[in-house]
Amino acid sequence: MVNPDYMLSEMLEQPNIMKSILENSSFADTGKIIKEMRIKNIYLVGCGDSYCAAWVGSYYVKKFCEGMFVQHYEPFEFIHYSSIRDFSQSLVVGISVSGGTLRIQEALRFAKTKGATTMILTDNPNGKATKEADLIELIHASPPESLLSTSYKSNVAKQYTGYQNDVAQTKTYFANLIALYRIFSYLSTNPQQNLNQLQSILPFIEKALKQSKRIESFAKNIKNATDQVIFVTSGPNSPTALFGAYKMFEFTLNGFSCDIEEYCHTRYFITTENSTVIFLVSDSASYNRVMEIEPVLRKLIKAKTLIITNKTLSRNDQPNILSFDLPNENYLSPLVFTIPIELLSYFIAKEKGFNTNIFRGGVETEKYVAGSYETIRNTKLNF
Repeated sequence: MVNPDYMLSEMLEQPNIMKSILENSSFADTGKIIKEMRIKNIYLVGCGDSYCAAWVGSYYVKKFCEGMFVQHYEPFEFIHYSSIRDFSQSLVVGISVSGGTLRIQEALRFAKTKGATTMILTDNPNGKATKEADLIELIHASPPESLLSTSYKSNVAKQYTGYQNDVAQTKTYFANLIALYRIFSYLSTNPQQNLNQLQSILPFIEKALKQSKRIESFAKNIKNATDQVIFVTSGPNSPTALFGAYKMFEFTLNGFSCDIEEYCHTRYFITTENSTVIFLVSDSASYNRVMEIEPVLRKLIKAKTLIITNKTLSRNDQPNILSFDLPNENYLSPLVFTIPIELLSYFIAKEKGFNTNIFRGGVETEKYVAGSYETIRNTKLNF
């Protein structure tokens, strides 16, 4: 009997999840309701992967929703340090895949006391956060019954429910991006055009998933250079790079993310021959800067490098490159770049000998999940 490969199977579900969200009228209804409210301010709040999704969502709103103020926050900062004085005509969107993150519940309660309209984006219809929001939007990435239990054994760890499989999350992050894009399309100056652009992304996703063999080959090449994996990019893919770093964490590896220019002033100084630097390049300005930086790392520092791009390289000394077709609209590129980041994290973990069917790759999993339960879900609500 072949053992199931849960993490890979969840990644392969993503095209169907995208189709489901694009066909589900609930997202359209929610977008239209928000538009009718004449919302002027949107605050997106999340932790971990959900914070990355909030950040991507804020880029989308800034680009396409003219006259709308938007900001993304981690919930603790949102509650204690945002200094927002007026919540009228404001929408606060909490993002929690499991629906069990107490700080998200707290942020929604806080926002309500200030007079904001609240919304929860979640995969779990039974999550506690659904009780706190005016609007509830389900991403439907997982069967609801699968979110009620875990594979963990200890009395504390097995309470950490809310995910279909106890693996590094991929499909739920992707689903959050699609959901946010679809909902916010209705707040844009040209809703139908933006919806059409979103629908056109599906072939890019399907094609990206078919490049898994090439990504696996690169993972084999860098398996001894993963003391640090540094994701370097700019603009709307900054949250994609952070998501990549988070996936490294979930396999006990050191991951970092950095802006292209800032990298030269900071992370560069900890880059060694045992480091891998992965560039995400979707625009000409970033491409030109990366072409100046990458040869120095490869030739002088002897670091492993990879450029993921849709650009054609014309140099004779070709670096490692993964060529992906990207949409013309750069602000939609995070949807596509998410796929190679997920596959890289999976194949790097496999090459390093981790068990990809369990969180932290099976390294002291029960202890750390129990700690997550205590620090994230079994804490005091202050609102």
